[in-house]
Amino acid sequence: MTTPPRRPSTPSSATTKNLTKNVTKNGGGFNPSVGFSLTVPAPSPKGGGGRGDDSGQGGGAAAGGRRGVPGADFMSNDDIRAFCEYIRKDSRNRATERSMDADHLEAVLKTIPDSMGSRSGARARARRVSRWLKKIAAAEKNIQKYAAMTYGTFEREYEANLRSISPGRPKQQHRQPFNWR
Repeated sequence: MTTPPRRPSTPSSATTKNLTKNVTKNGGGFNPSVGFSLTVPAPSPKGGGGRGDDSGQGGGAAAGGRRGVPGADFMSNDDIRAFCEYIRKDSRNRATERSMDADHLEAVLKTIPDSMGSRSGARARARRVSRWLKKIAAAEKNIQKYAAMTYGTFEREYEANLRSISPGRPKQQHRQPFNWR
């Protein structure tokens, strides 16, 4: 015969008074303990280092490229494509962030008056300061454009060589639309 699990008993009134005093004395009863753990992936036997890039190629520091940049060893057409795509996507994110940073900086600086307390020239001063961040954002947009142009030019210039050594990426098969006949 098994006994049912015990329910926690309610504290007595004396214990409740002690808890109330303790909570009041220490300034509150909520004191969570905080901890975190860090998991580092073990290096794979192929030397990938657990980076998580989808290029399938080495591309790490041991392979001669920069760590974390897919395809940086430029050993195949797919490596060059992965590298250009990585650069393009990375610069797109940076361009968006810099543009937002420039707008935020300009909005904050517009509210600061000059040494005399006047805000008459605040907008012009804010634009003069934030224009450099806007130029950085424009340069990041150019990086996107040039990365895409790099891969397009590579395919155009080396198309004949690529066809002779590799069939290239598999072609998408055209599906016939569904038909009742």
